[in-house]
Amino acid sequence: MVFAPSHRDPIREFIRAFNERDLDGFVATLDPEVELHSMKGLVKGAEAAREWATRKRGGVQQTIELERLYDDATEGGDGRAVALVMRRWHWDDEEGELAGEDELAWTFELRDGRIRSWRPSEAREEALRLAGFSHR
Repeated sequence: MVFAPSHRDPIREFIRAFNERDLDGFVATLDPEVELHSMKGLVKGAEAAREWATRKRGGVQQTIELERLYDDATEGGDGRAVALVMRRWHWDDEEGELAGEDELAWTFELRDGRIRSWRPSEAREEALRLAGFSHR
């Protein structure tokens, strides 16, 4: 994946910022017209995405681990990618005990080095196929 020097890797940065609750960093990875196709419905725009990513402390919290990234991004930062991720749910207390985990595929569309669209899927193979990637 190659991006203009002013852009960091938006997908890895999206995941890092989400995990660390860095809302400014999270929003910085997004195109102003971003569309997040969350399990709870469509979220449009960077400020709505900020609100979506805001998590209250306590209960069960999630962290994302990137396992593998497939991408076809061009030098201009446009393209698509599928990230195979492990979502781990932990209790937000001193022990941080594991509460569950899921294998997911996150499909991204990029524009100008920013995330234009994000869509999670439990069907990893289907997400790769629909995005035009095959297991290598």
